[in-house]
Amino acid sequence: MSRVSTGIPGLDDLTAGGFISGDIVLVTGGPGSGKTTLGLQYLYRGAMDYGEPGILVTLEESPARVIRNAWQFGWDIERLIKENKMRVIHADPIAYAHYIPDRGDGDDMHLDTGSKIVETLSKHIERYVGEIEARRIFIDSITSLKISQEQIRARFTIMELIKNLENLDCTTVLSSEINSGTLSYESFSVEEYLSEVVIRMHTFRVSGNRIRAIEVLKMRGGKHDDMLRPYAIIDTGLVVYQRETVIDGEVISAVTMM
Repeated sequence: MSRVSTGIPGLDDLTAGGFISGDIVLVTGGPGSGKTTLGLQYLYRGAMDYGEPGILVTLEESPARVIRNAWQFGWDIERLIKENKMRVIHADPIAYAHYIPDRGDGDDMHLDTGSKIVETLSKHIERYVGEIEARRIFIDSITSLKISQEQIRARFTIMELIKNLENLDCTTVLSSEINSGTLSYESFSVEEYLSEVVIRMHTFRVSGNRIRAIEVLKMRGGKHDDMLRPYAIIDTGLVVYQRETVIDGEVISAVTMM
């Protein structure tokens, strides 16, 4: 099976050479864990280093803010857009809900909104994939699509989106929010079951210091590292230290463990 390099130092080592081409990859974590940075780096490095155009779908932040924030790592998103190596789609579920007629039943409105957003979004993604021959997609974040209070309806919205993405010849990264302090089994995360790869990003507070750790929870069809590995967000983006591990919130080097 062909592999797709993540473009993130150290992460390919955790996934036995990168993601499997065509897979749906879910990246979960709390606020500030670096999910957006990971996804943008995946897109940017894919276009710059591997000649693989990408599509960014932002459901929360405006494209202008995303482009501005990317500059802190030296990533020129505007240049990639002009060179037809990237497209940016802004789909704000809250703003979009105002265009869905209210039939008098709030639940029906939520259901219509979620389905309509996925339908419209999928068409835009498919069109841009054809326009620039995209190979990579990053959607940030699918948590915003869970606009219904009913879990079953939110489930079908996410299922519909992932099914549509599977029909495209792209390797897709999805980000999903997990509230700080929430146990994994307590959060509603149907996307974890539907994705081929699930990556969890953790943050710990130890003696006043913030420790970041990443782990690959599952990877269908391939071997993966199952240890907690520390990572950092530096001037050039996200880097994973695959020769170190995190135990009880403490970073331990491979030499110390021998």
